[in-house]
Amino acid sequence: MKKVSIYKPSTVDEAIQILSQHGTSAAVYAGGTDLLIRLKNRLEQAPTYLVDIKKIDHLRYIKEDAQGGVEIGAATKLAELADSKLLQEKYPMLVEAVNKISSPELRNASTLGGDLLQEVWCQYLRGGYSCWRNGGYLCYGAIGDNSYYHSAMGGRLCYAVYPGDAATALIPFDARAKLATPQGVKELSIEQLVPGDLMVDGRIQSHVVRFNEILTSVVIPPPKPGLRASFEKLRPRGVWDFAMASLAISLQLRDKTIDDARVVFGGIAGRPLRETTVETFLKGKTLSSELGEQAISVALASAAPLKYNATKIDMAKGLLASGLARLNA
Repeated sequence: MKKVSIYKPSTVDEAIQILSQHGTSAAVYAGGTDLLIRLKNRLEQAPTYLVDIKKIDHLRYIKEDAQGGVEIGAATKLAELADSKLLQEKYPMLVEAVNKISSPELRNASTLGGDLLQEVWCQYLRGGYSCWRNGGYLCYGAIGDNSYYHSAMGGRLCYAVYPGDAATALIPFDARAKLATPQGVKELSIEQLVPGDLMVDGRIQSHVVRFNEILTSVVIPPPKPGLRASFEKLRPRGVWDFAMASLAISLQLRDKTIDDARVVFGGIAGRPLRETTVETFLKGKTLSSELGEQAISVALASAAPLKYNATKIDMAKGLLASGLARLNA
């Protein structure tokens, strides 16, 4: 494994100072389930300095805020989210999604912040190929086996799909992320936090967090009366595997009339893909058994599958139909 030096700051400000000192050679270490694999595989972006934030106060919690929403510290374990009575009461769809992340053992170690900001799991990157994310100038997924880990909705330099489930499930609740930066607190929507592959500090990543910034918490607004939500996920095995396709959907209902909708697909693009065309289609419609088939006729019209992954689009459309059916039950 790549040799590293570890810092253990006691405050967020101290952690930011260390990150600023070492630039892109340093990285935040919390759960480590993604980071340690990158170190073991000696990836180009694997850090030399680890800033261990596990002992910093006020980064691991789940609490109700003054508005009736919930704030979750970025260092909170996924297992703690799954076991939270507060989240089960207010956002059962989020709990359902978290319970489908990886395996129970890894949920006990992984953090919310780590799931949101993890590196893509393309087999070429993890296998040490010299791709765009690993110091090269080629996306092997665009020309090789792209049946599982690669985008069916087009791409830019990198065609790997965004792997996290938490972001997909948080977007329908209009959740926001708070970042600690040298200039103070920065707040972004989850969509803004993980917009897909882009250049940040001279390297490709799926999120916008800079080398000297730390994700500190996620804030979820209070659920509105009449909100129904569902999370669907298809993967080869019941545990461990990432989504071939997933769906997080929420409907704001007045009786059976849909006043508002959020539709977010995971596992098929370089970011959690919010399908605004379907959202617009659903608004004003009556929730019924026929609505799913109608909705898939307008879904994912801009799909651009690669040679081996067109089935991802069929899977995603099937999840949309089954998600609407669940909410109509």
